[in-house]
Amino acid sequence: MTLDDLPLAPVSTRPDAAMDGYVVTLDTSGLPTGLGMAEIRCGGAEKQNTGQELPSAVLLPAHLTVHELLTSEAGTLLALNPFGAVVLDSSRILGVLEHRTIARHAASVDVPIGRPRSDLPHPEDAVLAGTVGVPVARVLCRCGRLNQITLYDPDYPPTCSGPAGDDHPLVLRER
Repeated sequence: MTLDDLPLAPVSTRPDAAMDGYVVTLDTSGLPTGLGMAEIRCGGAEKQNTGQELPSAVLLPAHLTVHELLTSEAGTLLALNPFGAVVLDSSRILGVLEHRTIARHAASVDVPIGRPRSDLPHPEDAVLAGTVGVPVARVLCRCGRLNQITLYDPDYPPTCSGPAGDDHPLVLRER
């Protein structure tokens, strides 16, 4: 079963105009950078989310199966957004795959034990035919740089090449 076969929640690309449900912020190329709720609670009161407070967007290709999502390194990205992930096909946003939907389908998936960090993939795995969609997360580092990552381990954060070219460990910006 591919992700586009699962029930996806609708999402708006206009955080300033959405009144309820999920919203995404987009960069200049049209790719999501954040995913959150249109209304946020502040001390018991609700206010409209302008998009500045959205958590990092996790992007999943529609052709990915639930088994592939849960048994690959893509599963490490799911913790980066408290709501779920944005499912994309080649030209548009299909919707939000919520964590509760993933949990319902995860019970039937046999997840293998993770591979050791030193076990590198085979070189022939890098040669793929056709258009390839890879699960990614688009996260802001504390330094302000937008990073695109395919694996996230908080104990071994990926490297961020800062605005001045100074490489440092990626520290997620609190939104």
